Amino acid sequence: MTTSGQIRAPVAIAFETGLVALAAILGWLLGRWPLPGVSLEADRWFEQLVAVGWGVLAAIPLILIIFLLDRFPFGPWRSLQRTVDQHLLPMIRHWTVLDMVLISLAAGLGEEMLFRGLLQAGLIDWLPGTRGVVLGLVAASVVFGLCHWVSHAYAVLAGVMGLYLGVVLLVTENLLAPIVTHAVYDFAALMYLLRYRPVTDQSLHDEA
Repeated sequence: MTTSGQIRAPVAIAFETGLVALAAILGWLLGRWPLPGVSLEADRWFEQLVAVGWGVLAAIPLILIIFLLDRFPFGPWRSLQRTVDQHLLPMIRHWTVLDMVLISLAAGLGEEMLFRGLLQAGLIDWLPGTRGVVLGLVAASVVFGLCHWVSHAYAVLAGVMGLYLGVVLLVTENLLAPIVTHAVYDFAALMYLLRYRPVTDQSLHDEA
């Protein structure tokens, strides 16, 4: 944070990158590969490419939903919109496109390794069968939402997104897919908020 309350991009990038290191260390301690389904073997490159493709496709519904909710807010979304305008945007308005790319990539990799690669996949392996799948999916989504607590509405939104990313992992069986979905969504959301979103009365007030 700066004295003006802004979040420096290098600090945000370092934090998200630290989650990658944390996931790697926890995976090593637990004897688990924190990137289930991901392989660097030459004969599996096409499988990895397919997972990346699914990740991009899975990001599209999320982006459309967020765009529509922002343009046509209702119910608790109005409160969340005010929270973003009043507290989040003033802190990150100075970020460059490169900053947004790096932060999105680091967040997609680090957070998915922790929540889906270790927590969700770990619980699935620990409790084989339907119970493990349900517990892993729900637990990872709830923890994901709690770790993104800015307001009640924001935590619920993050939890639902975590649930969606968990389903993407279950369907593709490759963490590359939710990593790409997460990163593409984050970048698209940041670009929209900071570069293309219509200026609101609240935004004008914040900049005054």
